[in-house]
Amino acid sequence: MGSRVTGVPARIADRIALASGGALAFALAFLALSQPWVSDDFSNAVFARSHPALWDYVASGYTTWTGRFASSVFFWLTQQVRPAYGAVIWLGIMLLVVLTFALARGRFPRFARADLYVVGFLAVAYWYGLPAIEETVFWTAGSAVYLWPAIAGLAFLYTYRRWAGGAGGGVSEGLPRGAAVVGMFALGVSVGGSQEQLLVACVLFLGILGFRVTRAGGLARVPAHLWAGAVGLVTAGAISLAAPGNRIRLEAVPDFGLVGTAIAAVKFLIHMGLEWLPPMAPWLVCLALLAVPLTRSSDEVRSAPAIRSDWWVWALLGLATVSLFLVKPYFGAERTVVFVAIFLAVAAISLVSDDGSERVLGRIPAPVASAVIALLLLVATGDVALSGLQARSLTVGQRARAEEIARQKEAGITDVVVRPITTEIPRRGVIWGDGTADPAFWVNGVMAGWYEVSTIVVADSPAVQ
Repeated sequence: MGSRVTGVPARIADRIALASGGALAFALAFLALSQPWVSDDFSNAVFARSHPALWDYVASGYTTWTGRFASSVFFWLTQQVRPAYGAVIWLGIMLLVVLTFALARGRFPRFARADLYVVGFLAVAYWYGLPAIEETVFWTAGSAVYLWPAIAGLAFLYTYRRWAGGAGGGVSEGLPRGAAVVGMFALGVSVGGSQEQLLVACVLFLGILGFRVTRAGGLARVPAHLWAGAVGLVTAGAISLAAPGNRIRLEAVPDFGLVGTAIAAVKFLIHMGLEWLPPMAPWLVCLALLAVPLTRSSDEVRSAPAIRSDWWVWALLGLATVSLFLVKPYFGAERTVVFVAIFLAVAAISLVSDDGSERVLGRIPAPVASAVIALLLLVATGDVALSGLQARSLTVGQRARAEEIARQKEAGITDVVVRPITTEIPRRGVIWGDGTADPAFWVNGVMAGWYEVSTIVVADSPAVQ
């Protein structure tokens, strides 16, 4: 894992750390594959059943509820691969960690001690600190709006960051020119048509980059695939924002008035600063410490080439993603802050040059450093596994409920009564919300639509036979 690592204890510790990382990856896969269906999962499935063709599904959503046509495509695709979609979510978690590192450092992580430590620590940080991880990552409906747009956005920004740093064409490296142009245009469309928050961040980034390039007189050097990405982003963003469904959705939102909107916006910022982001703060500090080159002498600093860190750009992009909720605070929720946490993680890791964390780790005995990261990974693995067991029990409970509903339907009962599946509080990473004793409750309604019954009541009383 690195030329400086010597001795049997160090090699053993490194192998334990690697095994711990593998255990965490396995536990995350188990949790992702075990998630039950919740609320919008049922309504999306019903919508897909009534609009089985991709174009019909996307067009209907675009005209009746949301302009996020790229997310609608992904929603439709998830219905084609259920229940294996959990494996897709697991892949997304891995990509999120790797792309966060890549955007921060301008390259993908290597099989080197310093890189693996940062990646491992970042995975633990995301598990314990990422806001509403059960809704934004592990929830099928949520992942199409948060996890996968985040991945597409990070890959999009990484391509421009690589080019701006003179290191190549990012994700388009090695592709023929025509393929790179088409690929970047499609990537821009996937970002602009899936998430308004990321649209704001990416447009802001392109504005900052464009100002710098223009000021340096390098606008003519911008390659065609980067122009294509920008055109795809802006075009898709305009199409998404102009959707008739957006107007219908906004008309369903109560009007707070100017004063009420301002008060709600302040409340949103208070929640963000005092409740939703603080769990991520200590992890960000530790990530920053891993990056800062504490062992540089003053002579080394003077002789080293100038390194300009753009940590403030990433922090600014993160804050820009929540600007929409200062105008429409009704939609502000903990899950909307996930992009702030991701960009702050990028900012923390990008504080220094590639070899900064090597210097930090060089001052710590290799067995000690490996033992620390291994312990963190093992603790997180145990926590994730417990969440996976709870999620699995909920999924098993839903299967039993489906069988009970089928029996009632066979008996001619269409006003179905079922027992609650659990009364336990969901663990971190477990998305759960059941119906109620009120058949008019919206969750009851979407479940009834999926099971094709008139009504569903979730109550402690025995199911009607």
